[in-house]
Amino acid sequence: MHDNMQHKNKVGRPSNKELILDAADSLVASEGASHLTFDALSQQTGISKGGLLYHFSNKDALLQAMLQRRVERFERLKQEHLERLENDPNKEPKSILLAALDTDAECARLGSGMLAAAASNPDLLEPLKRHVNDTIKQMERHLGEQVGRMLFYSVHGARLFEQLNLCEQCVTEREQFAEYLLNQIDKLTETNSGS
Repeated sequence: MHDNMQHKNKVGRPSNKELILDAADSLVASEGASHLTFDALSQQTGISKGGLLYHFSNKDALLQAMLQRRVERFERLKQEHLERLENDPNKEPKSILLAALDTDAECARLGSGMLAAAASNPDLLEPLKRHVNDTIKQMERHLGEQVGRMLFYSVHGARLFEQLNLCEQCVTEREQFAEYLLNQIDKLTETNSGS
């Protein structure tokens, strides 16, 4: 609730910055990264090009904000799962995997489109790389290096297949996949604690 309040102006509407980011997300998801231009955003939002540049000095700044929003979304989802799994001894690694799997088809297309756009400037990915490395370390801390990485890579491999539209089962079997991984965490931690 508090996070939503940050993105609203005084009369309860989303800020122009949030409207721009929403439009950019929508544009990349529907048209692809190559169509993400300030002209297209101006047309979609009704905000002048100068107004767009006030919030984002260039396309790289816009892409950075879009990537940061993905990280923030992941962290919000992770926190929601942590709260839901409050009494589960494996809540930390489970919340990470569930947050990574908690997405929809538009988000998947958006992720691949943003990565394609960021590929033109690899420096844009540095904050995302740090976030991924930190997340892997969290998994390793809870499950050990091999198991933590294996589960993290499994989830993100499935997500990549989904983003590239290579695997219909990644979408249709997501819930079963998630349930299987959560059960594996419980089995693996039982085995390790019982040794």
